[in-house]
Amino acid sequence: MTLSIEEKMKAVNWDSVKVISFDLDDTLWDNAGVIEKCEQEVYDFLCRKHPPFAERYSRDDMLRVAEQFRAQEEPHFENMTTLRKAIIEHMLLETAGDLKLINQAFGVFYYWRNQVSIPEVSYQVLEYLQQHYSLFAVSNGNSNLHWLGLMKYFEKHFIAGVHGRAKPSADMLHKVCALKKIEPQQLLHVGDSHETDIKSSLAADCQHLHIDVTEIELMLSI
Repeated sequence: MTLSIEEKMKAVNWDSVKVISFDLDDTLWDNAGVIEKCEQEVYDFLCRKHPPFAERYSRDDMLRVAEQFRAQEEPHFENMTTLRKAIIEHMLLETAGDLKLINQAFGVFYYWRNQVSIPEVSYQVLEYLQQHYSLFAVSNGNSNLHWLGLMKYFEKHFIAGVHGRAKPSADMLHKVCALKKIEPQQLLHVGDSHETDIKSSLAADCQHLHIDVTEIELMLSI
């Protein structure tokens, strides 16, 4: 049975919550189309800088290579920066490209990765909650919260592959609890994905709130 947002809010034991952790993509902003834009910009960049790349790879070919890397499920590829650089390196090696282009191409990806539109209500929610709880960002992605003007709301940004295993592992949530010296049920994790956010919360024995960016404003009613 699917719960309404009101029912989800009521299911949280707010009296016990001391710390709230947030997923980022599609929770605090709409990430639709962002990764696709990043990949297109990287493809166009590599085609310009290294013409043999365009001869060897179509856009669809490049996406297939990326899928093959993601399917490996290697722990070190849980960090999205490491994964993206490895994909670019592989394609440059396959086309006898200059490996100095790895960081340049990733720079293109990272620039567009952080070109997201953050709703004003997300700022309002974080500012409001910061007055009552310790806030953390816990993400499988690699967004730059300093660039996005959000880091001031969080005590720390836990990034998969840097600060622990990626969600749905409980690793990063356990580390939040250890850092703040709280019991798991005193941590509430907020996120849009059942497969990553909710499963990691359940694995960590933390509380969870399954909402997305279209529902985030309801947290102003806490």
